[in-house]
Amino acid sequence: MSETTKTSIFLALALVLVALAAYTRPAIPEIQMDAMIGKNLFPKFTNPLDVKKLEIVRQNASGAKEEFRIAELDGVWSIPSHDNYPADAKEQMGKVAEALADLNVVSVAGGEGVDATTLHSMYGVIDPDSEDASLGEGVGVKVTLTGDNDAQLVNLIVGKAVEAGDKSANPAGEEADSLRYARIPGQTPVYTVAIDPARFSTSFDQWIEKNLLDISTMDLKEIYIDEYSIRTEIQLTQRGPQQSAVLDLQGDMTLAYDGAKTGPEKWNLVKKMGFKGQTLERYEEEKLNPRQELNGEVLDGMVSALNDLKIVGVSKKPAELATALREGKGFQELMTNGAAPESLGKCGFFLVPLADPRGIVKGEMVRLLSNQGDVQLRMKDGIRYNLRFGDLTGTESELEQSESATETPAMGANRYLFVTAEFDPAMVREPEIQPLPEETAAGKEPSALTEEKGQIEKSNQREKDRYEREIAEGKKRAETLNARFADWYYIISEDVYKKIHLTGATVIRDKPIGSAPALPGTEGMFALPTLDETEGEQVEPGADGTPEMSSSQPESRSDKEAKEAESTVEAVLPEPDSEEPVSEMIPETETTSETKEKAEEKTAEEADVAKEQNVSTQETPQDTKTDTSETP
Repeated sequence: MSETTKTSIFLALALVLVALAAYTRPAIPEIQMDAMIGKNLFPKFTNPLDVKKLEIVRQNASGAKEEFRIAELDGVWSIPSHDNYPADAKEQMGKVAEALADLNVVSVAGGEGVDATTLHSMYGVIDPDSEDASLGEGVGVKVTLTGDNDAQLVNLIVGKAVEAGDKSANPAGEEADSLRYARIPGQTPVYTVAIDPARFSTSFDQWIEKNLLDISTMDLKEIYIDEYSIRTEIQLTQRGPQQSAVLDLQGDMTLAYDGAKTGPEKWNLVKKMGFKGQTLERYEEEKLNPRQELNGEVLDGMVSALNDLKIVGVSKKPAELATALREGKGFQELMTNGAAPESLGKCGFFLVPLADPRGIVKGEMVRLLSNQGDVQLRMKDGIRYNLRFGDLTGTESELEQSESATETPAMGANRYLFVTAEFDPAMVREPEIQPLPEETAAGKEPSALTEEKGQIEKSNQREKDRYEREIAEGKKRAETLNARFADWYYIISEDVYKKIHLTGATVIRDKPIGSAPALPGTEGMFALPTLDETEGEQVEPGADGTPEMSSSQPESRSDKEAKEAESTVEAVLPEPDSEEPVSEMIPETETTSETKEKAEEKTAEEADVAKEQNVSTQETPQDTKTDTSETP
């Protein structure tokens, strides 16, 4: 058999096989475009409770792929993309399920004569997980819902908004703002659907408990501000260069708060203390300037921010540190644990062996200090929230490289926040015990005494039970809160930080001229001595050992002129507490003789009026006469 014959036979067999395959292959159903209009894209997705996991993939402004996942683990919703941080997903997941359930096709987008990639780019429905996403334009938001055993319930790419007035894309006259182009991954057709992409938020703070501290500001009793800062220094030791933390003390203040009141009466300065001396060895109360007051607007802004404390990210703490915080252990044993001090230091927190500089706690103990001081919230139920403010977080690229630090992009400068809770039994109201009546009380029958005694004993027991119950509840709540806070460094925006991190410089302000009296509790505090009060006093050396300037030292001509101008203003303007208008206190420009003549005329006129009314001129008040000696 020749080669030509063999080739012909093989060719014939190949043609037969191709024809047989074409005849026996299953038919691929074609998607009828017009038939899809009005139909549900996901008819099998009927029960939102079937959802066990949500994944959202998108491309951020810099072109990088961004993934957000939330899943139900052991009956609890958490965020795997953020170290399984607990999620408050019921409301948000309901919005997602509502947007995807009964999602009907409004129209089919046109695109004759173009390839699939061009078509998808045109309508913004390129799959962010595909190679085409590298084009950088026309990339959509991919939303995937899965149920038990990773069964896919919904898979959709949401693209650009439909332009207003495009009747071909909106033949049914739907609300133009709600229409978007969309497609199912792996399929070419592009549809228009009524869907709100805002429901597919990848913002971390949209999926978590809004009130981080879980407080009501009506339960706030006091705020304690501890002003200090930590700076690090390199010291040479036998083991080589070692980094050490140096504590710079400023002082502290306690503010009382009453949310039931309004205006300035809500706030009261309880005490302000400061460290004095060359080595800050004296811890003394600071006196307030009578021309200063509490800044109610700043304090109210702090309360508002605390009531809805927003976080933009979290970072996982080392397990050893989290366990110590959860179990209420001291920090002594963590000093030698490399993971805890290193992690704390990177975030701006330090374990420091330190004797109490205020002398309240005796002996040295390991304290947890922060870079920018502390604020303590003291609640009526005895709970104390300790807020410690650390360093600024890393840049966005650094956070993306970290496995544990996560935050919402494009939020500007952010800062670490360390939160703990403790219970102070002294904040709980003591039981009010009534004394029992005397057995031999005069004028009372024994039966009446017995009945009265029984009622008092019952009342006293109720008070004791109330006190013990509140103590037990306070301890339990502190444990619950610490278990919640133990695992996380929180990340807050710099804007929130500035609202809740207050200092004496921001809490106390100068009163405006002619303002109302000081807030309750601030009268006479921070008093600065006047020139008259300091005359003849011995001048103490300043903090650096050099004598401070006193009023007895020679003054320059400019200083004298400034003081003369200041005294002139004070002589003309009313005192801050005066209710007399300024215009009535500034004297008319006239000579002393003219003033005297007018005063005498006025006195004469008043005397005549008194005679006409049969009133003796001797009853005219003496203070109606003008003292011309006080005229400037």
